[in-house]
Amino acid sequence: MLVCDIKKKLSGFSLDVNLTAKSGVTALMGASGSGKSMTLRCVAGISRPDSGRIELNGVTLFDSEKRINLPPQVRNTGFLFQDSALFPNMTVRQNIMAGAKKKPRGERADAAVRLAETFHISPHLDKYPHELSGGEKQRCALARIMAGSPDILMLDEPFAALDSHLRWELELELAAAFMRFQKPVLYVSHNRDEVYRLCGDIAIIDRGKNEAARDKWELFENPVTVHAARLTGCKNIAAAEAEGTRVFVSDWGIDFERGEKGGGIRHVGIRANNIVPASAAEAADDIAASFPFEIVNEIEDTFTCILMVRKRGTKLPPIRWEMRKKDRAALREMPQELAFLRKHILLLYS
Repeated sequence: MLVCDIKKKLSGFSLDVNLTAKSGVTALMGASGSGKSMTLRCVAGISRPDSGRIELNGVTLFDSEKRINLPPQVRNTGFLFQDSALFPNMTVRQNIMAGAKKKPRGERADAAVRLAETFHISPHLDKYPHELSGGEKQRCALARIMAGSPDILMLDEPFAALDSHLRWELELELAAAFMRFQKPVLYVSHNRDEVYRLCGDIAIIDRGKNEAARDKWELFENPVTVHAARLTGCKNIAAAEAEGTRVFVSDWGIDFERGEKGGGIRHVGIRANNIVPASAAEAADDIAASFPFEIVNEIEDTFTCILMVRKRGTKLPPIRWEMRKKDRAALREMPQELAFLRKHILLLYS
């Protein structure tokens, strides 16, 4: 288990991370420059926090009060960078063997062959990094890391430099590698789909501060904060005011009954694919709010249609309504009203 409670002053803001990660894959998800990569660098020992403590499986890696700061080479962490960081003057075989430098040469050679097979780079064992594709380089880098039997695996946007086909191939291999690893994994990304497929828990980080890691299903179902809602893909977010048990959303021209006092609610959100025609609701009680609408703009995306709509007869900001193309084609006559179902409205408190 990893316990990381650190502070570090950065340019423009301060890193203030309090994170616990158990066996399994925990994502650090946030915008570029939010402190995700720096958190990994501090755990690996590449960067030094100003204060705090980092503990891995009961071993203290860093403690500012006790003046402990283990060097990177003895922390036994595996760190996969965006650019693979292979040794250019070594072959694939030699790069993998370098990851297991504490083992006898015979074991290192065997590990190189075995891991090359695992990560499907056996035909490239005697090639140099400049002779490899981007995906092959990342496979080699991952094999080198695994050769050292690390106590934690950390990946910093490993697909950033790959095209979509290579990303998918490597993602499948990573998923299999994570299943075999059975130790803590920290995975940095701002790609919500990638994170959702690969990770079990997600910790949102914003300008150096993190929310506690949460189960991914819970986070997507109830993100709680505006920042988390945006990172999980919510395109429709508006300021809200609560009076007693009623919530008013002036930008959308709606209000609805929450069922209990709405103290603390600052915004509400609804995902673009969760807006439905009012006639499609199974029961009237399922509808929090409905309104007559007009289409401001229609955009054809790759596999979907995006309708920008607003309350009819107003100049309110448009709301994004997204559907599959076949569903758009099935709407021969547009419905009279749109509905926000209670189960789909996101209540956001900060």
